[in-house]
Amino acid sequence: MSLSATVAYAQSPMPGGMPPPPGMSLADSNAMRFPQPVRVGDLLHRLVLQPVESQIILGRVHAVTRDAKGTVQVIMNFGGFYGFGGRLIAVPIDAMVLLGDDLEVVAYTPMQLRTFPTYVPSSDNAEVAGDSVLKVGLAKPSH
Repeated sequence: MSLSATVAYAQSPMPGGMPPPPGMSLADSNAMRFPQPVRVGDLLHRLVLQPVESQIILGRVHAVTRDAKGTVQVIMNFGGFYGFGGRLIAVPIDAMVLLGDDLEVVAYTPMQLRTFPTYVPSSDNAEVAGDSVLKVGLAKPSH
């Protein structure tokens, strides 16, 4: 991709299924997706999908936490069957977008998610209260 194509891509809003361009932070990428306020409690138990036409179910939201650095993470079960089972992993909320009643992971592939460590609760992570409001970017359907 040429430099001018990269610049044009970075300046235009990204469709739901597009990962952030190289060098763009997850927060900057999320800001371009028209973040909407969402209650944390409304995110719990949502399906987490892969942003492709077939909408593969990657897992289900288990919890939302904030680490010692202030990063908000979605704790999801990954590697199960249709969103059940598997192991817990922590995915930055800025790597996800809303798609109707579901969430999509747009910044990581399933292969990359497989390399995420298993989430273990610790004193460095605090669960975000269900009545807290976060901003989550929107996605257009991938199909």
